[in-house]
Amino acid sequence: MAHLFTEEYIFLKYHNQILKRPNPNWHFDSNELKAIVMIYYKLLRGATNDIKTDLPVTYFREVLYKSLGMVEDTLMKHIYSALGSITDSVPLKHWINTMSLFLRGTLEEKIKYCFDVYDTSGKNEIRYEDMVTLLRSCVFKHRDEEVEEIVKDFADIILKKLDYDKDGIITFADFNETVKNDPMMLECLGQCLPDVTHANAFLTTFTDKLNTSIF
Repeated sequence: MAHLFTEEYIFLKYHNQILKRPNPNWHFDSNELKAIVMIYYKLLRGATNDIKTDLPVTYFREVLYKSLGMVEDTLMKHIYSALGSITDSVPLKHWINTMSLFLRGTLEEKIKYCFDVYDTSGKNEIRYEDMVTLLRSCVFKHRDEEVEEIVKDFADIILKKLDYDKDGIITFADFNETVKNDPMMLECLGQCLPDVTHANAFLTTFTDKLNTSIF
């Protein structure tokens, strides 16, 4: 027990600046922030004996999958990119940024994040063919002629809804304006956020301040 306490103390000391000078954009009070940091520590401790390293991405993925109900594997590489170019490991700041966004993020923050996930080309735009690919891989798992027609029909509907300036390309301005007017369009091309039930279940592990909004 003394060894564990000492190890926790060393870990917190190592990341002292994060706790003393937190990012003002994080949506946690000081006690919640420490709890989020300690969850990271426990995950890291389960993965490695080196508490001064970063959390392996496989452990991060387990949290997303098992605790936050994010089971869409085909979107995961785009989710990692939108969260800050996560590759083999997840630094503590990336972990806190992610938890802040997923558990307490504002609609504005989520709009920016979801657009980045759906911008699979990295060109700050979503084209019709990108929508078809996302819908085919995330929503319709089978591939035959009938399904292809359904995918294209859905893509047509979503394009008309999102294309605010009617130029055939979805820019961030289009996506932002559409979702602000109709928040149900936030995850129209695949799940990239935890639902409120999973988010609140995770929050209950360290706070009684739960979300009341579904967005």
